Amino acid sequence: MIRQFSLPLIGALLLLSFDALAQPVNGDSRPGRARYEEPKFRMGLHFLPSVGWLDARDQFTVTNGSVTRFGFGFTADIMFADNYAIGTGINVFRNGGCLTVIDRVTGSPVDLANDSSEYLVQRERKLTQHWVELPVTFKFRTREIGHITYWGQFGLGLGLNLRATADDRLDYRYRNDGGSNPLWVEESLIQEEVEFKDVPVESEVALIRAAMILGLGIEYNLSGKTALLVGATFNNGLVNVANKGNFGPDRTEEHIRPALDGSLDPAILEAPDPGYDMKMVDNAILLSLGLLF
Repeated sequence: MIRQFSLPLIGALLLLSFDALAQPVNGDSRPGRARYEEPKFRMGLHFLPSVGWLDARDQFTVTNGSVTRFGFGFTADIMFADNYAIGTGINVFRNGGCLTVIDRVTGSPVDLANDSSEYLVQRERKLTQHWVELPVTFKFRTREIGHITYWGQFGLGLGLNLRATADDRLDYRYRNDGGSNPLWVEESLIQEEVEFKDVPVESEVALIRAAMILGLGIEYNLSGKTALLVGATFNNGLVNVANKGNFGPDRTEEHIRPALDGSLDPAILEAPDPGYDMKMVDNAILLSLGLLF
């Protein structure tokens, strides 16, 4: 579905560029009007509400929801022509999403410190990732129409993971009663799903993130060089953000493959390779609300 939105966005960006090419060189060229010299450098601050979701790239992880988060940023436009600029800045934002996996865990939630039993659980997770991103985009603007200037941009962003947390809901399905010789039986003592809030999961998220950026918006001139900024940006992750480095070499700590029908079946543990590496990319739509100076 995301790819369906990408083509209209690119088309709109191209139309904006054609309009910019048709504009006169430097401000208003109508007779009797003074030529307005556009600033060569503009900067501003903006607020970034966002909707984020995950896109699983393996066949076992189920992604099934989005998260709404907030962020902020500093933006800078370096003008190299009347209607063209290099857009950059710093964005601090959060994204993530909801997913469902099957995991092997140690310890009962009733007595985590003393219980060494192994359990097979179905984990429903709401993941929140905190990123600081350096965007570099090609930005083009129309001439001012009334008080409004329309703009579009496309480019890349490089992000660094600051923090990752998760709200987990665990359904304890099977317990290992066989010690070193696994004997998996249906769990009967833990009847209800158990919730864990704000679990730190930095080790499960990649440190670096790369993204493609497509955006459209307007600038509403308030006075002189000050303008109100309103825009929307599609931030499309390009790399796997699930870090597999935290899993053990014996593959016993990895996510467990479900049965062919998608159910949790302990018999899968008898397979030579019951685990798998999670692969997913994260995406977000960010709204920009701020001021340019």
